[in-house]
Amino acid sequence: MNTFVLEVFDEEGKACTFYTVRRDGEAQSETEKFLAKFKTDKELREKLDDLLAFLFVKIAEETGALPAFFRQEDIAQALPPSKPYTVGEVLINYSEFPLRLYCLRISNQLVVLFNGGEKTSRSAQDGKTATSFRDAQQFAARIDKALQNKDIEILSNGRVFSSTDGSEEILLY
Repeated sequence: MNTFVLEVFDEEGKACTFYTVRRDGEAQSETEKFLAKFKTDKELREKLDDLLAFLFVKIAEETGALPAFFRQEDIAQALPPSKPYTVGEVLINYSEFPLRLYCLRISNQLVVLFNGGEKTSRSAQDGKTATSFRDAQQFAARIDKALQNKDIEILSNGRVFSSTDGSEEILLY
């Protein structure tokens, strides 16, 4: 895996900030690639909108990134959650939900979103989610390592990453 940038994806919520990763030299972040896959898909667009409502209403505005919302997928985590949740009139039911979005939950206030895919097999390592699953594991491991090595830190408000070398861009090798 090449170098990637850790950047803000959405910081507007009252309870949680979302970051994403963008491979160095690429125009789109991994999360933007995920959104682009499904925003024009007639069958999956509604499910994408449901997942986005869960992210930006339930997590970002109402509750924060509670551990119960995330399924452990090796080093990374995945959405939607294992148990059903309602956001407004939308029911997110894992057993019937066709999309998976991989991420790294740092705390209730901070989540890094990666890429994902349509669930087409029983295992995340197989089917259309396989590449995104493997990439998520690598991104998560490198972010964890950078935090442990103090190459990056979380600022005192708990919602912002900062590079400890003083640079504006958070570049991970």
